[in-house]
Amino acid sequence: EEVTESDDEDNLSSVLHQRAKMPWRACGKYLSAAGILLLPLLLLSQLLKHTVMVAIDYCLALWTERAISVRIEPETKNCSQCMEFDHSPYSKVFSILCCLGIVLCLVTSIAVEWTGLKVTKKLHSSLLNKIILAPMRFFETTPLGSILNRFSADCNTIDQHIPATLECLSRSTLLCVSALAVISYVTPMFLIALVPLAIMCYFIQKYFRVASRDLQQLDDSTQLPLLSHFSETVEGLTTIRAFRYEAKFRQKLLEYTDSNNIASLFLTAANRWLEEYIGACVVLIAAVTSITSCLYNKITSGLVGLGLTYALMVSNYLNWMVRNLADMEIQLGAVKRINGLLKTEAENYEGLL
Repeated sequence: EEVTESDDEDNLSSVLHQRAKMPWRACGKYLSAAGILLLPLLLLSQLLKHTVMVAIDYCLALWTERAISVRIEPETKNCSQCMEFDHSPYSKVFSILCCLGIVLCLVTSIAVEWTGLKVTKKLHSSLLNKIILAPMRFFETTPLGSILNRFSADCNTIDQHIPATLECLSRSTLLCVSALAVISYVTPMFLIALVPLAIMCYFIQKYFRVASRDLQQLDDSTQLPLLSHFSETVEGLTTIRAFRYEAKFRQKLLEYTDSNNIASLFLTAANRWLEEYIGACVVLIAAVTSITSCLYNKITSGLVGLGLTYALMVSNYLNWMVRNLADMEIQLGAVKRINGLLKTEAENYEGLL
């Protein structure tokens, strides 16, 4: 019995270790199917877009700081003549950066959708060729529903869900990195606390992804009986009323609703915990270092406002980054399943003619 218990513990630990790992092979298969040109275009457009977004915020902070300082200087020096601030250079630069950001957003969206379309076409064509040339023993051992799911549900996931999740994941990741870079530029003392924060975030997301994926699957599994019971009740409403089973079906509907609400509540609570716990630490450290530097006249108030604004948004960015990472991990299972069928050997026709 002791040996059996130890074996069960080892199997459980190995299963948990595998669940905590990202399916990097499926991710590499998806990115390799995108081609050599589309992937650098996607990465370059994302980097340029977020660089322009940070430049827009930085320009706005300098514009505000300069406009306030021009109005305060005559009052401190008791000057009778008030200097007029020229807004035209800042407005021109701000308009140019905004137009450039709009163009880069369009280019990024086109690159993401184009990548998803090309990957779907390539994987679907390869899968169709493999299934057509598969031997008869493959169809005798593989259920027909499994094959149809590869062509329907999994191809739909690769076509519609993975490109959107990939775009959201790259956007939230780059927004988080740019926010931390701006905070570190405004207050260099933040870099001291960035290393332990990064280590803490790594271990938190490692265990959160497993819990989030299980809670998402639990939410989906409890939602299906609810929808099925509701549709069956609507279709058989005449029979239910004839046998006076309204209370029974209503009670069953409430039980399914409670089960689904419990799963949704735990999923929402887990996401909120991730957002508030890490975000509060980042905001606290950024606020203390920014205010300390501002008191000693090391940085201007405009840059302090910029740093605190990005610090308040880091929690939201981190939350979306981890959630999108968990969604991407689930959706890459479709690529993994299709890649498993792509390893099917073709029928050997040698010697038949």
